[in-house]
Amino acid sequence: MVRHKMVRELMYGCLVLMLSGIAMAAQQESESAKRTSADLDEIRKVSTLLDADVMNKLNEKIADIEDLVFAPEGTILYAILSQGGVAGVGATYYAVPWDHFTVKHANGKWAVNLDTTKEILGKAPKFEDTSYKDLMKPEWVAKVHSYFRPHPDREPRSPGAVSVVLRASKLNDAKLKNTQNQDVGELVELLLDRNYRAVFAIVGRGGVLGIGESYVPVPWSKLRLMYNKETTAITAIIDATKAQLEQAPLVKEGSYATMLAPGFAGQVDRYFGSTRTTAP
Repeated sequence: MVRHKMVRELMYGCLVLMLSGIAMAAQQESESAKRTSADLDEIRKVSTLLDADVMNKLNEKIADIEDLVFAPEGTILYAILSQGGVAGVGATYYAVPWDHFTVKHANGKWAVNLDTTKEILGKAPKFEDTSYKDLMKPEWVAKVHSYFRPHPDREPRSPGAVSVVLRASKLNDAKLKNTQNQDVGELVELLLDRNYRAVFAIVGRGGVLGIGESYVPVPWSKLRLMYNKETTAITAIIDATKAQLEQAPLVKEGSYATMLAPGFAGQVDRYFGSTRTTAP
């Protein structure tokens, strides 16, 4: 009887674990269903966002966006702002949690607002290291979050210290290798969806000095990023051969407007086997 009871308890425990796994998978599928190609209703290029001015409610320019720090899943964690200096020399840098900004994109232009003044921003914690490694220090990040108060109309989100500093400026120059360690291109652009999450990387292949180069959109989820802590350089890895990339769907140079053609984003997802769901 004792043995039978133990067997029943063991079977029950296995059943609970199995059902828990099914529930977690269903939840992940539900979250994935929210990420559709319909989110890409405009071409939101990261390179254009990096050129944007940061304005306040009085329409005063208070800083420049110098860089963005991404999480591995593609969400923006921090905007790196700069004040002063000439051509980047002598500038002062600050990290502001991304959810403190009000961001709009229309007709290819970004409007970035931060509800503060130039003087208040100038008193925020400053970077000691221009490679932004301070973001890996919990004590320094805690000072940042205590300085910038959450927006009253938003739920506060504190990304905290990061384990890797995935800089947009480094991502846009990252070399692309395949799993055989072959050079197969380089990342030249990131495209964001309406929630400002990276969903596609544009890969440049071939050509000389950009002339004759072809552009391949790759789902962000299909890239594995290798990070160098010393230089913050990034190498992107993709599980694809040179031949597979040569036959992948292409986008037009510069505008990448092909991504908005009906069904094209879904075609890209299917080609690379992305689990990101696509709209009909």
